[in-house]
Amino acid sequence: MTEPKPVIAASEGIRFPRLYFAIKWTIIGSLTLLAILAAAFWTMVLGGFAASGFRASSPIAGTGENLVITPECAWPLSANDHDAKAVCRMFYNLTPEQRARVLARRK
Repeated sequence: MTEPKPVIAASEGIRFPRLYFAIKWTIIGSLTLLAILAAAFWTMVLGGFAASGFRASSPIAGTGENLVITPECAWPLSANDHDAKAVCRMFYNLTPEQRARVLARRK
């Protein structure tokens, strides 16, 4: 006598295969488009920095510079203060218009 084979219930298929297909490919397409837009955005942002002449200063380049420390550039510190060199470096990195505005505000 042969034993009856157990009946295994078939798993249900997707109820709405077209809707599933449409949602799946909409998500994939949206993510692909967002990735392309993000790459274009960062290319423009970083390219803008490069085109503007932005360069990070190397710390080694600033060690041998002869920086004149005057009371005008070191304000509010004295010219003998340890941090006056950093304040003067920032002051001299300003454009002439910015320097004039700083000096006008101090008076």
